[in-house]
Amino acid sequence: MSRRLRLGLRLQGIGTFDLTRKGNVQGDEAVARAWQKYLGRREDVEYVRVYGPDDRIDDALDVLIHFNPFLPLHPGARNVLYLQNAFPAADYQGGTAGVFARVKERFDGYLFTSRRLMDACAPGGVVPFATDPEVFAPQESPDYRHPVSFVGNDIRGPVANERYLVPALRFGLVIYGNNTWPPPLRGACRGKIPASDLPKLYSSTLINLNVHIGEHVTYDTVNLRVYDVLACGGFVLSDELDSLRSEFEPAVAFTTGDEHEWAQLVRYGSDPDERRRLAREGRRIVLSRHTFVHRIEALMSYLKAM
Repeated sequence: MSRRLRLGLRLQGIGTFDLTRKGNVQGDEAVARAWQKYLGRREDVEYVRVYGPDDRIDDALDVLIHFNPFLPLHPGARNVLYLQNAFPAADYQGGTAGVFARVKERFDGYLFTSRRLMDACAPGGVVPFATDPEVFAPQESPDYRHPVSFVGNDIRGPVANERYLVPALRFGLVIYGNNTWPPPLRGACRGKIPASDLPKLYSSTLINLNVHIGEHVTYDTVNLRVYDVLACGGFVLSDELDSLRSEFEPAVAFTTGDEHEWAQLVRYGSDPDERRRLAREGRRIVLSRHTFVHRIEALMSYLKAM
């Protein structure tokens, strides 16, 4: 494709950041809105528009990128699947790779959140998650100076909850997300947080706890939260992931959960200088190669080569 591209992004959910609406805040929408923002600044893009699952699309698109594999296609555009490994085997036969095998003939191209996921599915482009540094930047607030916090919903299951979240309760864990957590975590949940307050939370919390969903671990996908926290100059304590170690090990602390997590919380909770040192390095790394500006370059390279 040599002319300016007309692009669409189709999502399963629109307006999920509205705290008055039921349902989970969706990372898909955060990513799509960032893509729209940075794609729209490029001279080789005519326009980029975001569509909901049932929106009628009258625009003469060149490419429609689907953030969900089951939504209606555009008959006049090249339909590209952006596959995120969020289809657990307990709910979908074969997990994420199984879903891909069943839908791949629908699409003209594929984008993946990690190289391991691409290797399990088919050749395509790799566009991991990233951060928007114009939104996520240091912004401390006394309202969010928690000893330990976690942002997310109860989608990881009881094993991960018991291993990674319950141990942090005795250290003052605060959870932001849908208040559907089982006891004892329910008592730590303060409900959804406004999207505009996330940078304040990430900048102000002493220890930002991170836990990946099982499919992200299987396919080595670093979740969105890690990039955003680091861009805010926040300190991250996370479960282990190969690509997270290779990209951020000098800047992110790791835990295997349970007693090891207690030890890590004691260690870093009492060492503000080390927390600040690691956080500074994390911000340097994420801004140098993990922003949406970097990801849009990879995305456009793939689209132009189709």
